[in-house]
Amino acid sequence: MAPAKVNLVLKIGEKNPANNLHYIFSIIRRISVFDRITFEINEDRHKLKVIPGKTVLKQLDKKELQEYADNLEKKLSGDDNLIIKASDLFFDKINLKNKYINAAVEKNIPMQAGLGGGSSDAAGMLNILNRIYNNPLNYDELNSIAIKLGSDVSFFLKEKDALAAGNGEIIIPIAEKLLKKYYIAVIVPKFGISTKEAYNAFDDLVLTKKINYYNILNLNFSSKLDIIKKINNANDSDSSNVKNYCGAGKLNDLSKLSELGIGSEFENDFENVVLDMYPVLKDIKNYTIQQGTNKNVKAEVGMLSGSGSAMFAVFKTKENASAYIADIKNKTFSSQIKFIFLGETDFKEKLNQLKS
Repeated sequence: MAPAKVNLVLKIGEKNPANNLHYIFSIIRRISVFDRITFEINEDRHKLKVIPGKTVLKQLDKKELQEYADNLEKKLSGDDNLIIKASDLFFDKINLKNKYINAAVEKNIPMQAGLGGGSSDAAGMLNILNRIYNNPLNYDELNSIAIKLGSDVSFFLKEKDALAAGNGEIIIPIAEKLLKKYYIAVIVPKFGISTKEAYNAFDDLVLTKKINYYNILNLNFSSKLDIIKKINNANDSDSSNVKNYCGAGKLNDLSKLSELGIGSEFENDFENVVLDMYPVLKDIKNYTIQQGTNKNVKAEVGMLSGSGSAMFAVFKTKENASAYIADIKNKTFSSQIKFIFLGETDFKEKLNQLKS
């Protein structure tokens, strides 16, 4: 099972001169929307079938379903799929020749939505292959593969919410007790946004308006060496690695994210460009902000996830999240929405149910 994610915070820094990729700082949470991967290993060739998952099936009529299935097959079933790439890199790393996978992927996480579906699938494949072959690779070795696959893959190698930095490869797990359970309503429009497109637009904004990049150095996340020094080999099972940055207990509630010293409590730098490019996203954002003052709904926050196109709203109760979803379906912009999901951020029970 490969879960989706949302970015509660996403700050974009300068480009790393070594690889021309932007430095980032992000707080990432998993949510209970999953892709399901089944596979077998063979010595012939890669085979990959991608089909809509059960959650997606419920929201599409017959014509939409056929179009969606065709699109999945066209875009995700080639050798450039991250699952295929992950398996190739893994087999190369452990020096196994003529090993291939025959896999089927049930996709519930939409493509190009900023929800990390492809990255989660790739990380899931790396982890399960490593277990099948009796863990020949440690975390650092797996992460060296993940870095080659995409900026979110490293996050999904671990099973905790996390602070992500560097080019996404520096992952500092957040102890479960430090972030409360929330309900996340995810709204996915009828279009996707490529990460490259979003970064190009952000770079254009910086150049044309002559604004400064967010000073990533102020966060002390300027290099992997700084991170390693500050973590001091802290055990991932406790919260000491997080305490090095934000103090004991400061992350125990979303309302206290500002105490990290990163500016606004919830902020995604991509919103500076993406919301203007796609007005429906701004409509969803404004609607969600209005719900923050609605006593019957009480949205904690509404924002873009990753580079989009998905927007999400955070709620303390399932009732409020469900009310929000019911209401948004009646808005004029609802005709431009493709999917709406309700996910939890504490989803172990949900995951176990899906596995059984």
